[in-house]
Amino acid sequence: MISHLPVRPRHCDAQAMMHAARYYEYFEDAFLDWLGARGGYGRLRQEGADLVVKASGCEHHAPARLGDVLAVESAPARIGTTSITMTFTMRREDELVAVGTITYVCVRDGRATPLPAMLRAPA
Repeated sequence: MISHLPVRPRHCDAQAMMHAARYYEYFEDAFLDWLGARGGYGRLRQEGADLVVKASGCEHHAPARLGDVLAVESAPARIGTTSITMTFTMRREDELVAVGTITYVCVRDGRATPLPAMLRAPA
């Protein structure tokens, strides 16, 4: 799934470049779009499950700038029993901007629990 997300002034530093901490917000927005295609966060919560971040990382290749519209592709890199690792590939047109990875662990009542079917299903 590809999300198209604009770089807004509030995301930028004085040089009109997106601040490094903001990339994770874009990954999260893209993940919510990916999750939405599978029934959404509300459905996940209705099933009594939630997701917490276990690990995250970002490789920066080129700066994102004010006014850019970034295409963020979300794809599972690994689906385990209780966790899912997502890869987020961020591009400005054909230029690679960043690649992020986030591992989410599924929890119920504060304990790791198997991923619901909605997260294990192919795209």
